[in-house]
Amino acid sequence: MKKYYKLVKIITSFMLTILVGIYGFVFLNKYIVGYSGDDKSNNELDGSVTFVSNRIDKSNELNSLIKEFEKMHPKVKINLELIGDVEEILERRAVAGELADITLVPGAIDTEEYNKYFLQIDDLGFNDENIYNYTTGKDNKLYTLSTSMLWEGVIYNKEIFKDANIKEIPKTKKEFFEACQKIKEIGVTPIALNYKQQWVMSMWSDSIPYLFDSNLEENTITKSENIFDYENGVYKSLQFIREIFKNKYCENDLYNYDWQQCKNDLINKRSAMIVWNSDFKYQLEDMGAYKEEFGIFPIPESNIINIVGDYKFAISKNTKHPDISKEFLKFMFNDDRYAKAVNIMSSLKGSERNIEMLKELETFNLPIQTQESVIKNKDNKELEIHNEYSNIKNDVGLNSDFVQKYVIASDTKSIIEEANKKCAESRTRIREHSQ
Repeated sequence: MKKYYKLVKIITSFMLTILVGIYGFVFLNKYIVGYSGDDKSNNELDGSVTFVSNRIDKSNELNSLIKEFEKMHPKVKINLELIGDVEEILERRAVAGELADITLVPGAIDTEEYNKYFLQIDDLGFNDENIYNYTTGKDNKLYTLSTSMLWEGVIYNKEIFKDANIKEIPKTKKEFFEACQKIKEIGVTPIALNYKQQWVMSMWSDSIPYLFDSNLEENTITKSENIFDYENGVYKSLQFIREIFKNKYCENDLYNYDWQQCKNDLINKRSAMIVWNSDFKYQLEDMGAYKEEFGIFPIPESNIINIVGDYKFAISKNTKHPDISKEFLKFMFNDDRYAKAVNIMSSLKGSERNIEMLKELETFNLPIQTQESVIKNKDNKELEIHNEYSNIKNDVGLNSDFVQKYVIASDTKSIIEEANKKCAESRTRIREHSQ
């Protein structure tokens, strides 16, 4: 019996040791490294937020992304809102203080105003070492993340070029319009202009001018040149698109030709080209184009290739759940989840697609610059020039409406004169105010 009781005592002691060990591990795990057991952690994410994307064609993919996140965080609900033409809608929401928790950033909000509308996201682990288009607010804090890394050029159907006997990509305007004529002669519309889409037209006033003229702002401000000089980037950009229209190399029905029709025409080989960003090739692939069907080349006679970010994501300053919003934003960018879901280039520097794209760009033998390097290398004087140019541009009304008006005008002389007059008046007013 003594042996029996001794054995029971040994077994009991052994079991107690195991139980204490387990309890101690759980206890320490809870307070040292964070606990994920049945006890409710103070850090457990709980709540509902809204996430806005412009990719209305990727509802299924984005909902799958959301479900993956919600599975990781069972008490979280992510509400997806898809908006096609986001600029005007989000601009109104920003003014009213009604931006979604995780929102796209409307272009009307300048970097100087980021801290007014958005939360800082420096704590998410993204910096200029691991992400492209890393730009901060005026306080050098991070508020936004670019959804993609892209450049603007001419996307073209390689088979149509071959059918039209175009053997080399056009490098000059003369070569480009000769190519357009050859394409027209085989019964294909040379280029989809997308005159109706303001977000396409704004490209010709906002970004393409800099491809022709990197000194545009400095010449307009420090040298007091006209904003519409016959040798500057604004004139070259608007004349380029105007000549496409005048030579009837684009869609016939400017006012009713919509974005979906444009994509259909490109896929079905009714149109050969479009001036747009490099990510658009992947949208065409989603619609059925095979991988190498479309190529892209720099806009003829441009002097540089600008690598920029597409739409930016940010977290609204008015969010009631900053913890959830930050965690979901980080989740989307880690492992290129968002980029893969909507089939675009990643903004992460380690992405294989980005490395391949940079190699392709080098074959065009043009200087390549990134948006972040331009911003980072600007001194205070250059930033002042940029801000003054932006103010003058706004006073002149140099935007998508202006482009549309210029393209179809019977005579552009009065438009140019009026723009230059407003430019001079604005420049004088700004300088008087600064004194």
